[in-house]
Amino acid sequence: MQVSEVFEKASGKLPMIPKVVQELVNSFNRADVVNNEEISKTVGHDQVLTARVLRLANTARFGGSRRVGSLDDALIILGFDTLRVLVIASGITGTTANIPNFDLKSFWKGCFEIANTTKVLARLSHQNPQLAFTCGLLARIGELVLHLAAPGVTPEIERKVGDSPNRIDVERALLGVDSAQVGAELAWRWSFPEEIVTAIGQQYPLDGKEGKPELATLIGLAKQIVRDFNQRLDAETVFAHLPPPVLTQLGLTMAQLQDAADELAEASTQVDDLF
Repeated sequence: MQVSEVFEKASGKLPMIPKVVQELVNSFNRADVVNNEEISKTVGHDQVLTARVLRLANTARFGGSRRVGSLDDALIILGFDTLRVLVIASGITGTTANIPNFDLKSFWKGCFEIANTTKVLARLSHQNPQLAFTCGLLARIGELVLHLAAPGVTPEIERKVGDSPNRIDVERALLGVDSAQVGAELAWRWSFPEEIVTAIGQQYPLDGKEGKPELATLIGLAKQIVRDFNQRLDAETVFAHLPPPVLTQLGLTMAQLQDAADELAEASTQVDDLF
């Protein structure tokens, strides 16, 4: 299949995101798009989205021991940047309810692991953590679209992925397209910023080549770290597997990673039950 054919087959089943989510994603590059009062008021009009935001805000990772009872509380306690990613995450995950024969709980757990890890790596490499979190959260969104377009093929992909070092090799072999291409196309159709579209589309291969977008490299690096920690490898082994050119591109040192080993391990494996 071509990418256009994937979207034709998935037509009518594709997730649609709330307008406020689209505005907030675009606000990463436009500080004047929203302000504190606007986000609270706009999100507050959507009761379902508000409930999801507050649930996420009260997880251990975001709220900790502080109870967040309203959007205004979230702004005061967590701040605008954190609330923004909470709304984005809640809005995106809330678009995918009731997809037959697709393990959404497992899927989004994996997405949040990548997002949390990408955020940590972004901070270490002096990039925008919230933007990186959003890119990480969307890194696998193309897998969902491929399932909507070709649900009969998805089980075969899952069976064969274990035999391949790279999921997209299997996707290309069976479908002619891969989830990175499809995910980038969906982000474009959602009118997300070009840097997010490019990051999703260019996350493979993990090579650190000159000129490759750093956000794309961050996603690829986070995915490898998440995979290795979920295989219960120790931090020393996980970091030994990382390609040196990738660390060089991102300006990361082995000492930085070792200092953040516990944080990275937690981000890669511990996600609150959000569903």
